Amino acid sequence: GASAEEAVESAATLVARGRDHFARESWADAYGELSAADAQLPLAADDVLLLAMSAHLTGRDGERDALLTRAHQEFLGRGDIPRAVRAAFYLVMGLADRGEFAQAGGWLGRARRLLDEHSLDCVEQGYLLIPLSIQTLESGDAAGAFASFAQAGKIADRFGDLDLATFSRLGRGVSLVNLGEIAEGVSLLDEAMVAVTAGEVSPVVCGIVYCAVIDQCQ
Repeated sequence: GASAEEAVESAATLVARGRDHFARESWADAYGELSAADAQLPLAADDVLLLAMSAHLTGRDGERDALLTRAHQEFLGRGDIPRAVRAAFYLVMGLADRGEFAQAGGWLGRARRLLDEHSLDCVEQGYLLIPLSIQTLESGDAAGAFASFAQAGKIADRFGDLDLATFSRLGRGVSLVNLGEIAEGVSLLDEAMVAVTAGEVSPVVCGIVYCAVIDQCQ
């Protein structure tokens, strides 16, 4: 009846407002509108991902992880493997950042297996190199990490993906600083920051780059 139609219409309005707030970088408002829409009518996978990012950007880590897991499963259900893997990538980064390495490793393994099983040539191949490169760097092998970040950069260039290209620059910069190549390393960190300040990268990547560059400067 009319009430079901009204709920759908009202949820659609909330989703539209939520997307608009997100585009304008009003993360709290985006979170509020998309959450309200989701309560009325479960969001589609792309909007679940947007709500997860809004949760992340407003410091709701636990909720972000639950939403990313849900987005991952919904993309899988749609047969959209690359997007499912992208959701898993953000989960891996968030879990590792909180020191939950076993869980992060499990999700990384799952994402890797999905790409292998479907033998997909997609930009997500490069995204999955990022947490592996970070592991290599943290284990003390800065030269190995540099090579791995550089490989991710080649994939980013091939697919024209600015987020991944920025991750690669950041990683290569940090690796070079660790190798004692300070000037060259800092120049790459500067390039990564230019992409951030020019608004070329997504908000979540902005946050990661900012933190890492400040960390390196200190």
